[in-house]
Amino acid sequence: QFARQRLSSCRYAIKNKKMACAEKPRIKVLDNVRKDFGVHEKDKKSVSIVVDPPAERGISFLQYDYEEKGRQSDQWMYFSAFKKVKRIVSGSENEPKKGSFFGSEFGYEDLEARRLEDYHYTLVKEEKYQGRDCWVIESIPVPERAQKSNYSKSVTWLDKQRHLALKVLLYNRQNKREKRITLRQVKKVNGVWTPFSLSINNLLTKRMSQIHLESVRYNLSVSDEFLTLRTLTDSAFRVAELKEYRAN
Repeated sequence: QFARQRLSSCRYAIKNKKMACAEKPRIKVLDNVRKDFGVHEKDKKSVSIVVDPPAERGISFLQYDYEEKGRQSDQWMYFSAFKKVKRIVSGSENEPKKGSFFGSEFGYEDLEARRLEDYHYTLVKEEKYQGRDCWVIESIPVPERAQKSNYSKSVTWLDKQRHLALKVLLYNRQNKREKRITLRQVKKVNGVWTPFSLSINNLLTKRMSQIHLESVRYNLSVSDEFLTLRTLTDSAFRVAELKEYRAN
């Protein structure tokens, strides 16, 4: 997959029953490349690279997700100004990861792929959301996962037909609603149902972030080497490869 994304973040307020930025939003434009690996193609590697604003160009985030039970996602952040790679890890074995994705309301945990066996599920109800028939499913992490999670549970509105989450409520460890994730503008691209708008609202801090897909393409030829630490640190290699992916 290759996608051009626009990430915006701001403090928000409710005006005329609608949510709106209460300040000028901070905007970053990202190029994202992802590839599926493994026997069942359920391992995923992805990299997100800032292309605008110019002062932040080259700041990158690399993530590996694994199908293997009990194996945590690997994540690295590269700061181009300091030419340093930082591996994202929790404070200890029994603590969740802290920090945010490019200063947005998306936490590092929010970006990780979920494994079905890491949660217990309850069908709460069935109802319409965004005009779609949905299952409303509560997910509670198993004890092993709970130690590494910032969330005590989540509630998901799952589109019955497209098998796509349209809304997710995340509850913190004090069992208070902390974040609301909403997916909209769903279109089929190369046979894949794809949300072109993904927003996350922090209900406690009153801040929100949105990822808008400006373009996305699937089934591209992506080299394995591009999804390595070399892409973070080797600017000439990164620029040359991105130029090719953008052109395809």
